[in-house]
Amino acid sequence: MSPTILITAGATREQIDHVRFLGNRSSGHLGCQLALAFAVEGFHTTLLLGAGSESPSCHPRLETHVFSSTRDLEALLHQHWPSHQYLIMAAAVADFTPKGGAAQEKIPREAEMILELVPTPDLVAGAAKTARDDQKIIAFALGEMHTLEQVAKDKLKRKCVDAIVANPLQSMDAQNITATVYTKDGRTFSPPPTISKSNFARWLIQHLSELCT
Repeated sequence: MSPTILITAGATREQIDHVRFLGNRSSGHLGCQLALAFAVEGFHTTLLLGAGSESPSCHPRLETHVFSSTRDLEALLHQHWPSHQYLIMAAAVADFTPKGGAAQEKIPREAEMILELVPTPDLVAGAAKTARDDQKIIAFALGEMHTLEQVAKDKLKRKCVDAIVANPLQSMDAQNITATVYTKDGRTFSPPPTISKSNFARWLIQHLSELCT
């Protein structure tokens, strides 16, 4: 039986009204490269992809489902995570969403308003809490170079994942990535610097068993 992997990619959209939303610059490029690479390698791959992201390449072992909001992604994770061995959380999930949900009508441009926000669910930590012993999770941490290592290690411990990929803000919208991977047992892995995201995907496959031991 082929190994199974669930990959999230792209950005969530938290609707303010019918036409406006809170989002971020994530293109979904890295997640799409990961999904294709794992499918080519023989994994049955499920990609959960943010609306508006780049389209993944087609492959018979690659199945794609599109999400919009954090709530949509959470529902897809609940549906698909139990049947997969690995989860790579490369999606850029919004930290906040409008309190009470989106306005029922388009907000007039001239209207002054205060937008009240509430935190979104921690999807990575939620997946980790339900993980079986045979399931492994790799998450991502994005941040400024001078604090990135500490941010990544704190997130690794707080969310109880098996490994975390630390990458600087410059990785967003870029074709290349400069990453460092930290594991829960204290090891550090460094792929070649400024590697293309497609080559990083292949590097991650080669080191998957080491990262998730």
